Amino acid sequence: MTWIRQLQTLLCSLLLLFAPEVFGRTNARRTANEASLYSDADNVIMLDIGSLRPVLNLHTNKLVQFLNTFCGDCQRFAPVYKGLARDLYKWRRLLRFYAVDCAQERNAELCRVFSVRQTPSLRFFGPDTEKMQKFLGSVIPTQDPKFITAVLADLLGQYEYAADVANFRHLTPNDTAETVFRDHQKLDSPVKYIALVLQPKKAYIGRDTLLDLLPFKEVAVRIVPDAQIFANFGLVPTSESLAIIDRGGNAQYLEPASNTSQDYANTVGDFLKKLNFKPDPPLPIVVATNDNEFLDQRNKAVLAEVLKPPLKIYRADLEQAIDKILHNELHKYFFFQGGNDLALHNVMKALMYLNPLNKDGRELVSRVYRSTQRRLDKGSEFKQLIESEEKNLKVFKAKRYIGCIGTRPLLRSFTCSLWTLFHHWTVEAAKKPQQFQPGNILNTIHGFVRYFFGCSDCSKHFQEMANRRNMSQVKTSDEEILWLWEAHNEVNQRIAGDPITEDPQFPKIQFPSKENCPHCRNNNSEWRKDEVLKYLKHLYDIKNVSFYGLPTSQGYD
Repeated sequence: MTWIRQLQTLLCSLLLLFAPEVFGRTNARRTANEASLYSDADNVIMLDIGSLRPVLNLHTNKLVQFLNTFCGDCQRFAPVYKGLARDLYKWRRLLRFYAVDCAQERNAELCRVFSVRQTPSLRFFGPDTEKMQKFLGSVIPTQDPKFITAVLADLLGQYEYAADVANFRHLTPNDTAETVFRDHQKLDSPVKYIALVLQPKKAYIGRDTLLDLLPFKEVAVRIVPDAQIFANFGLVPTSESLAIIDRGGNAQYLEPASNTSQDYANTVGDFLKKLNFKPDPPLPIVVATNDNEFLDQRNKAVLAEVLKPPLKIYRADLEQAIDKILHNELHKYFFFQGGNDLALHNVMKALMYLNPLNKDGRELVSRVYRSTQRRLDKGSEFKQLIESEEKNLKVFKAKRYIGCIGTRPLLRSFTCSLWTLFHHWTVEAAKKPQQFQPGNILNTIHGFVRYFFGCSDCSKHFQEMANRRNMSQVKTSDEEILWLWEAHNEVNQRIAGDPITEDPQFPKIQFPSKENCPHCRNNNSEWRKDEVLKYLKHLYDIKNVSFYGLPTSQGYD
């Protein structure tokens, strides 16, 4: 697996020393009622900007998943990662599992420094702490748990460990019982036996048996590259491939059911159990938390209000989307170049002229927009600009999603509010005096999704859809409104029924429903686009957007 070694240097052009101060700043705002995809009970520890570096300095192997909690692909991968972490709990002497949520504002800088462009993204960090100060990890470019396990096994076998932990070096023709136990002479060494595994060329059975036997601290595993080496331990070289030796030098062959690492490990394990040696216990099974606790009294009241007909759009959701765009998404790039600089300018222009925020919010966006007319080279410069211009302004008052509320943590939320903002933009851009040429808003949305949206699967689908649906051929503002509506319905159709990402209270329907727009379909249930257009222009018009969920009934000036 030489390509693994090539991956180890994939990100070495970006060094942690470029931004060592990143790990010292932990004062970014925490999201209210912050939810997570993982817990310690999953054998996955959540890290943030304050805790990542101490973990990287640990003299062990680390697998870190960078994710965005709002990303559907990350939510779908979560059960896979949990299963992987649980299955490989037996490797915990060599490997620990972690995750970093790039959707949290305090981690945005961290994810920028680690050049996280796609999520979920898996990075492997070895035990060489000096090297870890420079490299940003080895990318594991797959979500297949079997493939991930194989890659991890290969990576783990490349490092040196304390003798009582693991030794992947092959035995030499000069090794004997005396030499192999020499590394286990300390009084506190738990190793009582050494298993000898014959490993043919281009095979991994010895390495994999070693990994499978890690729960037994009383046995060490050594790889035998040549059957003649068994003679050094008083064994006659035959067709046998598994042996065990004790501290007294007594060796014997063991007979596994088949030539697989699992059967080798089971055979050695049974041998040890008969001597009353027990493996470390597996990860305890923890009862899942009750997601109904998420619907506290306030959220239940919000949900009841939102479910009342007719459907409404809420300023709180527009505010939440803009809050996250400014504080999380737009500064995730280390450098602005190669197209993302133009995408940044277009997003800020849309926010400048189609701004649903309060007076302070409009002032903030205006200041930032003017500053972005000058070239910004780095994402860190944009973040500093936001922090500087936001001082003494009271902009973001919404404390929770309203129309985009979910009935469980992580459902709907940011992605829902983002769609809401995009539809609002297309409707407002169609009003006179038109500040944007038809198609410009769709181009702005496309640039944001391509360069800044933290869900790689969603971004890929949107870009493909934009090309297939001829987004660039939109000629009028009305066509722009309808193009986004049709695109959104295509997305709804693609992900409808997903048990992980779909909220049962808000199923992915072909929008709008007959109840909300009875005239939007004819008697054959075909869309009447003139009526759909009329409905969308009414629904997303700033004059009809609800203040519900803001601190006062007139939460904006």
